[in-house]
Amino acid sequence: MRPTPSRTIRTAASSLLVAILALALDAHAADLLAGKRLTLKDKANPKQDGVSFTYRKDPGLFSITDPTCSSSNATSIQIVTSNGPGPQVTLPCAGWKLASGGFRYAAKSGGAGGVRSVKLGTGTLSLRASGPPYVAAGGPVTFVETRFRVGSTLYCGRFEQPTSRFTKNRTDLVNAAGPTVPCQLTCGDGILDPGEACDDHNVVNGDGCDANCTVTACGNGVVTAGEACDDGNLVGGDGCRANCTVEDCGDGIVDPGEACDDGNVVGGDCCSSSCAFESGSCTDHDGCTSGDTCVAGSCVGTPLTPWVNEIDYDDNAAPLNGDRDEFVEIAGPAGTDLGGYQIVSVEGAGPSCLGTGSVNAGFAHFVTTIPNGTILADDTGTGIGFFVACFSNTSTNVVAQGKCDAILPAPSSDTNLQNGHLTNADLFSCPDGLLVLDADDNFVDALGWEGTIPSVGPYGPFFHVTTPYQIPRDEGWLTRVSIEKKSSTLSRALAASEWVDRSEAGALICDGQIGLFCASNLATPGAANPGQALACGSACRAFLDPAVDLLD
Repeated sequence: MRPTPSRTIRTAASSLLVAILALALDAHAADLLAGKRLTLKDKANPKQDGVSFTYRKDPGLFSITDPTCSSSNATSIQIVTSNGPGPQVTLPCAGWKLASGGFRYAAKSGGAGGVRSVKLGTGTLSLRASGPPYVAAGGPVTFVETRFRVGSTLYCGRFEQPTSRFTKNRTDLVNAAGPTVPCQLTCGDGILDPGEACDDHNVVNGDGCDANCTVTACGNGVVTAGEACDDGNLVGGDGCRANCTVEDCGDGIVDPGEACDDGNVVGGDCCSSSCAFESGSCTDHDGCTSGDTCVAGSCVGTPLTPWVNEIDYDDNAAPLNGDRDEFVEIAGPAGTDLGGYQIVSVEGAGPSCLGTGSVNAGFAHFVTTIPNGTILADDTGTGIGFFVACFSNTSTNVVAQGKCDAILPAPSSDTNLQNGHLTNADLFSCPDGLLVLDADDNFVDALGWEGTIPSVGPYGPFFHVTTPYQIPRDEGWLTRVSIEKKSSTLSRALAASEWVDRSEAGALICDGQIGLFCASNLATPGAANPGQALACGSACRAFLDPAVDLLD
């Protein structure tokens, strides 16, 4: 019976492709050109079926490979005709013995593939197979190939006219005489030849076995679906990456040979059009940073310094109406670490205003520290966050609203953020103030009220870093009111005009806490103040980029 062409496909993960190709390419073929005779029988009685062939003094057999069990080489035989390939039969190594001039294989009837004997020697190869389980190959044919493998070596010869001569070429019997010609080891013939990782009987790409008989995968040298390139390896830096995407300057991926890649081929942005580092100034399109410079191909800016955005310093007459709203709101770029920052309540006049035993001007009523790990969140969705500092015993209304991010220790149970003088009529000669220092004692912000803090003592000079000013007088005897920074500048206020106390109604000062004339419920701890537009950036960079940049 004639064999049916079979489909031979070897699939493998792309990560193993290099190893598979290395094994395939290590195989080689020895052409057999001195074929003497070949007989194929396909009789009505399967017991009479068989094949035999002989090669003598063949140069392709002058160097032979050990097929015995003493080596790791498996042996096999396959007959291929113009009618299709027969099965590849593996011969048990136990059947091989050393013989004079080479090796000999012998098996009883019914052995592997019906092969009864094989002689392999220097210049010589002969084989005889008969009866079941031998799968018969019959004629008429235009060629017959004998494919004998030992390990990675294929000894292959082809009986084909006119070089060979067919004396019989019919259905049940084919007789041919040599010489022979090299086998035609063709990708797509369904036969796994040396140098082929697979062979699925076609030369179609992308079906698991490509037209070069390698497994469909990145690195096999064939561009298939999902690949922009395939240069036959998984090595980067040669124009085609290990994932078969093209290496291009400006694609946002730093490839070998590129110092940087910022996703464009525009110069002047720290990474040149040839993906080399640039130096100098730049813009990182983030309004929450300043002093932008090129660092290792990227534009890097220094985050803006946080600032005091809202305060309720209240008065020391609070027991009269139970006002306990004291808090300080610090604003700044999201991600700013406020851990270790110091909030200092500073005396501005000394005992002349507060009596014997009070602290001197420029000294602190108290210093308290923001806990480590305090990071500003993006509370606005535009890159700005808020931290609300409350104080023990004096922020009860704000605490009740759930507005405090931290309740910091402070000494007084009545008022910690002092309000100048006990006498409400003394508005300008008994100042107090608030100072914020970072974890390294560097100046962050300073506010004075009810007069100007003199440049004396350890803390007074901080209030003169720029032209000193005083914020509006706190009419905070009313609960839930505050003094708010009304400007949208992303930095500390520089003038009284940037502040407002919304509890004041024009020229009227609410000394008597007459609710009819004084607004209430205006404090906004933990949020932007009314009228503010605090925006320094976003994920889409829409706040500061020129319109053209929004398209990149």
